[in-house]
Amino acid sequence: MKKIKKMKKYFLILLINFCCCTWGQTEFFKTNIDFTTSQLNNFYTSFAVDSSQVYFNAIDYNLYTYNKVNGNLNWKYNMAFKSNTSPIVYQKNLFLRKYIEQNKKKILMQINAINGDTIHSLEIETINTKPLFKDNIMYCTGIYPNIGGAMIAYNFKNNHLVWAEFIAHGLDKQPIYFKNKIFANAEGDNWFEIDYNGKMLDTKCKKKANMFAENIKCVQNFIHISHDKKGITEDFLQENMDNYENISSAFNNRNTFLLGSLKLLILGNNLKITKKIDIDQIIPITESEENSLNKILKIDDNSIWFYYENNLVLYDYIKNKTIKYYDLTSYNAHQIILDENKLWLISKDSGQLIGLEL
Repeated sequence: MKKIKKMKKYFLILLINFCCCTWGQTEFFKTNIDFTTSQLNNFYTSFAVDSSQVYFNAIDYNLYTYNKVNGNLNWKYNMAFKSNTSPIVYQKNLFLRKYIEQNKKKILMQINAINGDTIHSLEIETINTKPLFKDNIMYCTGIYPNIGGAMIAYNFKNNHLVWAEFIAHGLDKQPIYFKNKIFANAEGDNWFEIDYNGKMLDTKCKKKANMFAENIKCVQNFIHISHDKKGITEDFLQENMDNYENISSAFNNRNTFLLGSLKLLILGNNLKITKKIDIDQIIPITESEENSLNKILKIDDNSIWFYYENNLVLYDYIKNKTIKYYDLTSYNAHQIILDENKLWLISKDSGQLIGLEL
């Protein structure tokens, strides 16, 4: 009987916690673009935001640029191309791909983010991961002519290549940018270290590379990397998260965060597990249609914003408390961006871009 009472008390506490933490959101922006059934069935779309505008590569092959404050359409650009890879915006520059009908070719354009005017076409064919910008140099992975998939340093102001390192299919893995080095992927779970001048840093290694890229002599094997540059392997993820696929990772100066498989794992130095949180114990997980979009959105000193199976969550990982959560099942998000107290998303159902005030 005592055990039953304890269980009832436990579930009552959980219920109170969930009820107190459930928050509403206000829809302040929504596009109203007429999409055809064919366009919805061929679903490739993405977006980006900066301090004043939101850039929407819609499923109708156009780029729509909206004022974030009043929602007005500032300008529209016919890309004749659509992609799940977001446009890249940096300062007043926007980088996007465009299809040229005359020669049946896709090119990478740099355009003025204020008015949509063309600045120039780049020598790079694609940008496949989120870049890092240092002054006029853009560091990214992509396809470069006569090289293929590469880790690239590119001067976008003068429109010329600084250096490129062949990495083949590693171009689809997000590089990890530290202060003095870059960890780039060379296919599979093979990673190598390179500095910002294109110089290989690990040449006397424990693990010799036996692969396609002649310049990459040494590799490390891991899937994610921690804040203190320790490799997080498949075995580690299988043991501690029961899975190694569809894991979102992020870190700050003190901790590394891993999200997936109904778990939030927090690591200290040397991959020491400081907290292992069952997500279904901090928010209610309903048996709604599954959404595979799991993403860590923001990390503060005490809290973390993340999106998991249609739930947006703000969790205090110091006090072990759910501060806010939002059930966004009705939106069925394809992509999301947290922008201060606003959330932008593309709905999988309608293809429309939506802004929510939290």
